[in-house]
Amino acid sequence: MTYDAIGEQIKQRRLEMGLTGRELARRTGLSPSFISQLERGKTKVSLETLRLIAEQLDVSLLHFLSEEPPAFAAPSDMETAPFPKIREAVVRVEHRPQLTFPDSGVTYELLARDLSRKMEAMCGRLAPGTGNVARRLRVPTEEFIYVLSGSLVIGLRSGEYQLNPGDTIYFEGADLVRLSCASEDEDAVWISVITPPAF
Repeated sequence: MTYDAIGEQIKQRRLEMGLTGRELARRTGLSPSFISQLERGKTKVSLETLRLIAEQLDVSLLHFLSEEPPAFAAPSDMETAPFPKIREAVVRVEHRPQLTFPDSGVTYELLARDLSRKMEAMCGRLAPGTGNVARRLRVPTEEFIYVLSGSLVIGLRSGEYQLNPGDTIYFEGADLVRLSCASEDEDAVWISVITPPAF
């Protein structure tokens, strides 16, 4: 996902909510010129800033990764009313929407395009030596993490756990206080499933 595409989605959602760029800037504490540049794809955005904007636009962070399919799909040789919207069940690895934040060393990939379901699934990747990327979500959630490679530190209110490939953990989203890479020379890669969608 490019910064141009993210900026366009921010602008579209802002307009849907009837907000001016100046009002979004006021709500987020960002400057109106930054919001304008962001919406035009003229500047990059950090993970924290995008989270802040998503909160004010009442959408999840993964909203900026979603790809809406065409509203209707019908064979070209038919002159009848269009068919209902069709959602693709399979997401091929080369078409997986991806959002990378070089400043925090984290990359998120959306594993299912449809964010209107009861859960969301994503693949996370943290570079070695990266710090804490855990943040409180907008609503109470439950989360499951399965580590694919590297080592991932999960800090909960009840304690801290180092997960290695094949390890899993299930927790209440509000209990998460730390998420960081514990590997020295390998990315930590994991699959996360959250319900309800709120990331």
